[in-house]
Amino acid sequence: MKIFSRITLFFIFGLLIFFCVIEDVVAGVALQALQNDCARVEQLSLEKDDIRDMELALAVDTLEYNWTVNESNLCYLVNHKNIQEVGVEISKLKVYQSENDVKEFRASLEAVKFYAHSYRHFMGANLHNVI
Repeated sequence: MKIFSRITLFFIFGLLIFFCVIEDVVAGVALQALQNDCARVEQLSLEKDDIRDMELALAVDTLEYNWTVNESNLCYLVNHKNIQEVGVEISKLKVYQSENDVKEFRASLEAVKFYAHSYRHFMGANLHNVI
């Protein structure tokens, strides 16, 4: 009986490690994609005086689409209220782009980049999150 409980304990411990690694991989891929999309939008917005450009609009749409797909995966791992700010800021990006408000567009883009960077600290498996 004692050997069965040890096997069960090791199985549960292995399962927890497996789920922690999966969570870290899913969150890392999603947040890296968000950062890459933000870098693309930022690069295009710095090159343009008028942010109502079609290429920039497509980059913002790609950013929104990729985040929507990744957000649905992340909702299984973290509370949706913790990650909804990114979607709100991306919506603001689209509004500011249609109004050609460059200052607010860049401020919202910086907010999205900040969220992507800060989410890396509380998503995934690390010792700080366990304690």
